[in-house]
Amino acid sequence: MKTLLLALTVLAGSAFASEQTKPNILLIYSDDHGWADLGAQGVDKDIRTPNLDALAGDGVRFARGYVSAPQCVPSRAGVITGRYQQKFGVEDNGKGPLPLEELTIAERLKPAGYVTGQVGKWHLSLVGDKKQGDKSSRVSKEHMPGKQGFDEYWCGEIRQFVASHDLQGQPFPDAPHLVKDERFRVDVQTEAALSFLDRRAADPGKPWFLYLAWFAPHVPLESPEPWFSKTPENLPLERRQALAMIAAMDDGLGRIRAKLKEMGVEKNTLIFFIGDNGAPLHKGAWDGSLNLPLIGEKGMLSDGGTRTPFVAAWPGTLPAGKVFDQPVINLDVAATAVALAGVPSDDKLDGVNLLPFLKGEKSTAPHETLYWRWRSQAAVLEFPWKLIRLGPTERFLFDVTTPDGETKNLIAEHPEIAERLEAKLKTWSDTLKPPGLPTETVEADQSFFEDHGVLPKDAAAPTAGPQGWMVRNGELTTNNGALQIVAGDDAPFLTRNKLDLPGPVTATLRLRATHGGKTTFTWRTDQQDNFVSDRSAAFNWPTSSEWQEIKVVLPVEGNLIHLRIMPPKGTTGLEVQSIELQGKDGKAQSWRFDANR
Repeated sequence: MKTLLLALTVLAGSAFASEQTKPNILLIYSDDHGWADLGAQGVDKDIRTPNLDALAGDGVRFARGYVSAPQCVPSRAGVITGRYQQKFGVEDNGKGPLPLEELTIAERLKPAGYVTGQVGKWHLSLVGDKKQGDKSSRVSKEHMPGKQGFDEYWCGEIRQFVASHDLQGQPFPDAPHLVKDERFRVDVQTEAALSFLDRRAADPGKPWFLYLAWFAPHVPLESPEPWFSKTPENLPLERRQALAMIAAMDDGLGRIRAKLKEMGVEKNTLIFFIGDNGAPLHKGAWDGSLNLPLIGEKGMLSDGGTRTPFVAAWPGTLPAGKVFDQPVINLDVAATAVALAGVPSDDKLDGVNLLPFLKGEKSTAPHETLYWRWRSQAAVLEFPWKLIRLGPTERFLFDVTTPDGETKNLIAEHPEIAERLEAKLKTWSDTLKPPGLPTETVEADQSFFEDHGVLPKDAAAPTAGPQGWMVRNGELTTNNGALQIVAGDDAPFLTRNKLDLPGPVTATLRLRATHGGKTTFTWRTDQQDNFVSDRSAAFNWPTSSEWQEIKVVLPVEGNLIHLRIMPPKGTTGLEVQSIELQGKDGKAQSWRFDANR
């Protein structure tokens, strides 16, 4: 099917393309690069990006440039296909690889005569068991750039690369060839991009598309010279390292633009520079980059996670020094590239050709709405209104143009706007794979929203009970030697973290209820970031006035650290007299809920 589609595109493209020279297209993606860390934004005095600032001065800086996901894999799947990646199932880092039937920008441009190249981080060939939170994965050779439309490639993140050519431009006869290079990764990736351009200079008859994905300032952080020694010594080490790595990218951009000028193609090359998602900020994962003044970080659908440095330049064609205030998205790169190449438009593309809007030929906004769904979050932006859903119940409505931004929930003041946007979000979500809005809340997502003040901690935090047990969607009390759960509007669940038990784990509970029902254990191990629905075990919470002992074996693989006990909605009079959890090693943790304990 993919071959047939490409053949049809060749025929249509050859009939449609004009005789004028097609522009070269350079797409640059940085990694975990926060919105503040572009000097032209004017946010932080310590950031120095003279070449990026010059690029913005020669073209357009997008004040509201968004990406389609707050995480590496789905954002890259979106930009390289021009489609909402949730439509083909690549929703988060555990949902790869990029399906071979999806057309990349490279595959769309090749029929129009383009030579295509990829350099740096690919990240779209990772195959896991598709269980959310499972960190196990492998790289599929069948999903590498050479199988996705790229004629030439230098694919890799750090120290080790899979390449079609060496850095001197000679093709490897056994490509894809494994190359090891111990130098600083940004330097190596810049040299690979320059090597691709050298080959185009030697054979200038065809237009080209290059996708350069620098692996910076993503961790592991490094202190590359000569940039690190130029950073302020009073700053935290992580901040200095991020500034140095961003400066290395900036210098690389300067070298690339000088090369384009030397080749005489500076005015026939459209350059996009985009960050793949916001910077991670939480302790232990900070890469030194900043998202200020935006709220949130990588892993959130607030602007801090999805609004990034976003610049486009095409000297002589795009207006110089323009700041574009309307929202755009990374998906627009593919639609723009296809239009410039003279390839017929494709309704499957979710982006738009930005050129008419940037040149003033169209006065409307490029997008009426933008959408997101990631993990247990979903969002819709109808500028200036943005609705975010967290799990099945939490909803936030923001006016993103106000000083309060994404800290003041306006849903009570504008319920009609929220209702309309939620209806649009649901309609869009129903077209995805799998369809629908999130039905559960990932605990890490809940913590993100609490930590950044989007969700007040005292309003969202679980109700604490005795001995470390807590309940969500309800209240806990102790009475007559038992823990009593009073349900809220939604089904409550009992939860306990800071456990340490090797699986499998045997759970023994003494329970009763006025009205019980099918109840589920779910758990998280020290190898999981999140809860996953297929790691569960069920039992029946007994409807009884007498205490009943229930014993359930939880098929935990690894070390259990966090447990949930989830009765169904509609249960009443839930009481727990005791809980015991026994690990594979025979050691147990137990709790009795006498009021005086």
